[in-house]
Amino acid sequence: MSGSAHGEEVVATVETPLHRAPAECKVLATILFVVAVALVPRGELVWPYAADLALLLVVAAAARTPPSLLARRLVIEVPFVLFVLVLPFAADSFADGLWLSFGILAKATLAVLATGVLAWTTPAPEILRGAERLHVPRTLIAIAGFALRYLQVLLDELRRMRLARTQRGDDPRWLWQARGTGNTVGALVVRTFERGERVHVAMLARGYDGTMPALSLSPAALWVAWAAAVSFAALPWAVTVGWRL
Repeated sequence: MSGSAHGEEVVATVETPLHRAPAECKVLATILFVVAVALVPRGELVWPYAADLALLLVVAAAARTPPSLLARRLVIEVPFVLFVLVLPFAADSFADGLWLSFGILAKATLAVLATGVLAWTTPAPEILRGAERLHVPRTLIAIAGFALRYLQVLLDELRRMRLARTQRGDDPRWLWQARGTGNTVGALVVRTFERGERVHVAMLARGYDGTMPALSLSPAALWVAWAAAVSFAALPWAVTVGWRL
């Protein structure tokens, strides 16, 4: 969310060919890139990840992606990294466990960076439109759209509830006040359910029949954009398939 929102603010001022490319091309290229990286076989391999990283850095540079944005997105990996560091000690051989940890960490890092570049070049609503052009089920798109729209609303509601607790002399930082924190979470769940019911009733009053209306989509993408997307995904697939063969 933070990456998408931050990217949305800068998309209006930063203009690159990647920003102007159709969203469906960028979404499909990112999916193919992540899948190709995930299929890199396990073993003492470094060069496939190095090649994929070099390609990703070239694309990020072409999109003028700020390194600070990518660095902030890598913070998501911190709990995952702590788990991966235990693998060498749990494996039969420390060396095998170390290479396994490296492979998992490299794949996760490349996936996070790829989605970061996508979020920088494409606002969240455009990503959903691109997914719809790729014939992703509309139900999934509707769920993702509502999640993006109302997550910030729920976070604001949680901040107001925490502020009300603090003004009444409650400090949620202490362990013995965990019961109050649990009550806050329960109240937030109830308010979320009630808000969802009100939104659903309002949608029914406006003619909602269980399916989201079709978005007004632009014409099909130019073949140049599709060629660029396929070219971006071709290298990691060539590396992965070539190594397996």
